[in-house]
Amino acid sequence: MTFRIVKQLFPSPSSSVVSGSTVSDPSWAARNMYIGSSSDMQLWEFDNESDATTKMNELTGSDSSNRLYKVIEI
Repeated sequence: MTFRIVKQLFPSPSSSVVSGSTVSDPSWAARNMYIGSSSDMQLWEFDNESDATTKMNELTGSDSSNRLYKVIEI
């Protein structure tokens, strides 16, 4: 089996400035879209789940955007 680390496409909750006011997502809003890779992101795949989970935790701890990571089986 192969395990891949995927990254949340958009951080949750998010906010933006509209007409000078900050508009934020409600606390219950979810960003359930995940990507395996983008042009500036390495694709992380592992042969065992424990190695993938270890790397996922490392990536989560070093991500300043506060996006979520998860391990999926492919």
